[in-house]
Amino acid sequence: MKRKPFYQRLSSMLSMAIGLAYLGGGLFLVASSATFGMLPSGVIRYLFGGMLIVYGGYRFYRGYIQYQNDND
Repeated sequence: MKRKPFYQRLSSMLSMAIGLAYLGGGLFLVASSATFGMLPSGVIRYLFGGMLIVYGGYRFYRGYIQYQNDND
């Protein structure tokens, strides 16, 4: 089969990279004790971090599936 155009492959790779960034941000919020005076604190911090982890995982998975389909 013919490979997809570069911009479609780039889109799926960027989606995976952004998913990893969301995952990293969520892990930082959950695992770090530094707040720098501007990050949320308490339960809201852990809920927001958990939401970022879930969304980052979803976005990475969606980009990975799209990347697999682009290379077929």
